Amino acid sequence: MVTETRTKLLFVLTKGLGEAGAATRAVQFASIAADKGHFVELFLVDEAVHWAHLGIAEGIVTTTGERMKDLLDKLQVHQTTIHVCEACANKRLIPPDELIDRAKISGGAVLVDLMAAPEYKVFIF
Repeated sequence: MVTETRTKLLFVLTKGLGEAGAATRAVQFASIAADKGHFVELFLVDEAVHWAHLGIAEGIVTTTGERMKDLLDKLQVHQTTIHVCEACANKRLIPPDELIDRAKISGGAVLVDLMAAPEYKVFIF
């Protein structure tokens, strides 16, 4: 069922490789929302910035069979912007030219502006 209005949804993800199952589940929810016609943005913070690093999502599969790479690919098809925390990426030495498609470095002010915007619903994982 596709929604008649495009609700703006912001998914903020903090979980990295150590919590790959939970991280994949969050990206799955974002992907489902995009499939249903919602406008989705994903903001990766802390250890989650690794998901935007080329090749990292390969081979990550949940116990129920969802694949992180497939879900990120689906978000890219939906033209979802994947924000990567600038300070978090810098700390982890992830350069902008090694990010997956549709991922971009964004500062903390961008996250705060999105979270404060009344048209967005925010989900933090």
